[in-house]
Amino acid sequence: MLEQLWKKVLRRGSLSWLILPAALLWLVSLAYRLARVIHRLTAGAQVDAGVPVISVGNITVGGSGKTTSVGMLGRLLLQEDIRVGIVSSGYGRADQTSFLEPGYRVQTMDSRLTGDEVKHLAGLLPEALFSVDRSKSEAALRLGAGGGVDVIIVDDGMQHIKLHRDLEIVTFDASVADQFLKPFPLGVLREPLSALTRADVILVTRANLADDPGARQTQFASLFPQAKIYRAQFLPSELVGRDRRWPIKYLEDKSVLLFAGIGNFRAMSRQVTTLCADLDQAIELSDHQRYDQTVLQKIKTAADSHDSDLLLTTGKDWVKLGDFAFGREIYYLVQSIDLDPGEEKLVRYIIERLNLKRPSD
Repeated sequence: MLEQLWKKVLRRGSLSWLILPAALLWLVSLAYRLARVIHRLTAGAQVDAGVPVISVGNITVGGSGKTTSVGMLGRLLLQEDIRVGIVSSGYGRADQTSFLEPGYRVQTMDSRLTGDEVKHLAGLLPEALFSVDRSKSEAALRLGAGGGVDVIIVDDGMQHIKLHRDLEIVTFDASVADQFLKPFPLGVLREPLSALTRADVILVTRANLADDPGARQTQFASLFPQAKIYRAQFLPSELVGRDRRWPIKYLEDKSVLLFAGIGNFRAMSRQVTTLCADLDQAIELSDHQRYDQTVLQKIKTAADSHDSDLLLTTGKDWVKLGDFAFGREIYYLVQSIDLDPGEEKLVRYIIERLNLKRPSD
């Protein structure tokens, strides 16, 4: 509820009555910036996990493709026979119990214990070792002490300054308009753009959905010459259902009801509009939405009212739906990342920068 109101305030028109709550958000943003400064000054010495650490994070709230990028990096490194550990706080989970498990076990666990993003990642990276703890530092130390990984990837690690990292990868959503690039909660910035001076690699995501696809990449190349900059497009690769998979073209003659609880829902809605015959309705839910019977029935009722051919959602929403009977086909959209320059160049840079050794080396 509060998240939906906050988004309405951010998307307000220039003459909207929402200018009044916007003034309140400006005051809160001052306190938020002060709290960030105090946090950095009082964080103390960083802890070293004992193995190379890659942080994948961003400087905005909401979805910029962090988790999708973690999945891509994990896959690339595993293909090089490098043992990968994944660290996460398991944001949004109801049970805060810490655990250290391989992905093939995590994907069978309840999402209330793992968190939606962790469970989805585990399905993508069954061979990786997952360490989940409220403290990412503790989770990384546990992985390093176990001796079972060659490199650790921290999901959403940029603001976790307590943990030493050897490589900072930052995802930045190019489809976010300049008007939203203000300090949270007046805008979506967790940190100012100048924080990108800490980045070794910047992945400019959703550049194909921006008004000027190359503008952000050019800007960052000028402002942050220390960083290697890649343009990353999220491309739909297939549909996955409860008992079948389809190529994306399956949507071409279908009417679709879309629902998801993600940070940048509008970008996904625009994407799906181009893929299907009709987008009957796009239901934007809170990020990390918990799906109780009321929410699930609301979605089913909307699909029934439109007589939609099928329902579509994201992978991290999918893991929380259980076996609810929607009365029609339901799928999640698999997204792949297309990098410019390519994946091979990025993985080669990471291996050389961190001196990662394959078993054959």
